Amino acid sequence: MPLRDVALTDASVLQTVPLAEAVAELFEARVPAIAVLDDVGRVLGILSEREVLRAVFPGYLAEIRHSAFLTDDASALDELAARARDRPVRDFMRTSEVLELSDSQIHAAERLMHSGDDALPVVDGDRFVGMLSVAGLCHARLDRPTG
Repeated sequence: MPLRDVALTDASVLQTVPLAEAVAELFEARVPAIAVLDDVGRVLGILSEREVLRAVFPGYLAEIRHSAFLTDDASALDELAARARDRPVRDFMRTSEVLELSDSQIHAAERLMHSGDDALPVVDGDRFVGMLSVAGLCHARLDRPTG
């Protein structure tokens, strides 16, 4: 069964929108990642929850295994968020795999497993058509009547 038979989430932003606006879209869409598009609607990459986390918290957190020795410094965290808030989302996005609308569900599952992403953009040619999340793909399989 091709991906055209699976419900996709319309979740994208233009590369020039501020990070704060992209995060609002990510939150509203209720998917783990949104597509970042160029001015003509082609997928440039994705912004996932992890990129947002890296944008608004100190980078050294990724290097340590335990944070018990750290204290919250609200002003430093506020400054990190303030610096990131109005920067264009393209500064934080990353490239990702792109699925085709004609791809099979088994191919999509394999790509999701191997990419480590929880959602991937789906295109029809060059045109973005929606985000496919792991939960959305599994829901499509589990909600399908057997017979």
